[in-house]
Amino acid sequence: LAAVLVLTTGGAQAAPRTFLVTGTIADAEGTYAPAFATGQTFSGTFVHDTDEANAGPGSITTPSTVPGHEFTSFYEFDVPPYGVDLSFPAVPTTFTTSPIGTVGLVGVVVNDNLPLTAEDTGGLLPAGTYDWIEILGSNALGVCLEPGGECEPDEISPADGEEWTLAIFGDSAWITDGSVIPDDLPVSPTVLVVGFDYDASGNEIGAVFATASFSVSAPAVPALGPIGIGFLVFLLAAFAAQRLRRGRQGGGRLPAGSLGLTAHHPKTTLILPNRCQSPSRS
Repeated sequence: LAAVLVLTTGGAQAAPRTFLVTGTIADAEGTYAPAFATGQTFSGTFVHDTDEANAGPGSITTPSTVPGHEFTSFYEFDVPPYGVDLSFPAVPTTFTTSPIGTVGLVGVVVNDNLPLTAEDTGGLLPAGTYDWIEILGSNALGVCLEPGGECEPDEISPADGEEWTLAIFGDSAWITDGSVIPDDLPVSPTVLVVGFDYDASGNEIGAVFATASFSVSAPAVPALGPIGIGFLVFLLAAFAAQRLRRGRQGGGRLPAGSLGLTAHHPKTTLILPNRCQSPSRS
């Protein structure tokens, strides 16, 4: 599970950052099976920014304490120039945050000194307290499933699309200020890639879990001012619940597999909590 970190991370500056990822599928469930299978390899890129000034207006720099959705901060980034692109040659298929006719999303969730049980990661990590970040790529819409159709920003559910996440774990000494995206990476990170497929009603219908490694480069991405696309706040806020520690609150999981990263919200059989619809992504 240890990443191959090609670029020296000491003294890094805030800037656009590309993770060049390769991975091996450990488990595939639902709509992803049997085409996706254990042992298949994949590759791709996750592009985000470590400069918070380039993030969208929905970014949150204060911790969330919603049970099962805890995080320290999260940031949203426009697509393009940021994005996630993955290729699965054995299937064969691809994932992108920028398909024709679809508005994508890239988000970064920062988790500073938060606990994980072994069950939270399906046994891929031992129980303990970790610092970790998650880079999310989504081409899903956002829907509100709350009674009455009224939702808080962190109550948006993804629907009719996919979300793929690069999760990078360090020990509890890695992140010193959880309100910002860390410029430096852990010396010996542990890396997972997780994908989810959602139907038009917001139900999770497929999941993929993989171990991965990465190298890092700084792409030629222009610096952006704060972006004013309102829908980004909703779906990125939702990512807090899709994170690996979104909590195992009942509702079961997809019947196949045993890695345990797919805890569901008790009100529905969803990865994310119920969230409000964003007009820009409906």
